[in-house]
Amino acid sequence: SVLSSGINAEYGAYSCVACGIILHKTCINDVSRHCSLANKDSLKLITEIAPAHGLHEQNYCCYDCGSEIAYSATKVHVCDYNGRYYCSECHKKTPSVIPARILHNWDFKMKQVALQSHEIVSYLMEREYLNVEEINPRLFDTVSVMQEIRELREQIILFKAHFIQCGKALREGQFLKLRARQHFIDTSKTYTVQDLLDTKEGILLAELQGVVAEYQLHIRECGTCSHQKFLCAVCSVPPLISPFTDEYSIAQCPQCHGLLHRACFNRSQSCPYCTATLVNE
Repeated sequence: SVLSSGINAEYGAYSCVACGIILHKTCINDVSRHCSLANKDSLKLITEIAPAHGLHEQNYCCYDCGSEIAYSATKVHVCDYNGRYYCSECHKKTPSVIPARILHNWDFKMKQVALQSHEIVSYLMEREYLNVEEINPRLFDTVSVMQEIRELREQIILFKAHFIQCGKALREGQFLKLRARQHFIDTSKTYTVQDLLDTKEGILLAELQGVVAEYQLHIRECGTCSHQKFLCAVCSVPPLISPFTDEYSIAQCPQCHGLLHRACFNRSQSCPYCTATLVNE
């Protein structure tokens, strides 16, 4: 990665513009590892459990520094994150959760990973948004708390439709109640690895239950929100619909959460908002 001399220049100190590590000028030649975040804008988490790789696929070289290694318990280590082999300098048996094991097995056990992998997972922990339903839709059937959280998040998207037209809600900063998880305001589909960790610890469910309770209170007490109704996107004719008072006569697109008359939903093949395929109930 590129080194900059902008920090402590009088002492000959350099810093990596990607990860921020600071080095003496005289120590630069001692660096053998590549910066894991050199191309951080293009980094993506591995979301499938890593298959076993053969050391021959790496030409018997460390996956990070490129030094020559051979099959030996003391010289070569396998990284649980990517299944690659590393030398003992690049793999310090650092413990880390494995995103793919969480997504597929709801397994949060710490595994030994290479320094490179640990840096990547740590960097993307709160930065990459994963569509869990696309990666493993069965997770919501086997982990009950994920189903509870999905329902709460779908409610939040419905509240958003009201709040963006309510001056009082904006003045009260209703959206700021989720400022630590702004992606929850944009969609009900994506999660960070940190969101999943917080789910496991019971933090996320309690947080969302509190936010939804506050949103429900606002809807009940706000003259604007309590009377808001919307046109059906299919027929665009009355009766107007509200997700909070007409729950038995309306249906909702599972993709974008658009509201439709139930009868219109049942005879439509695709959502007029997002073109998602609709499955009749």
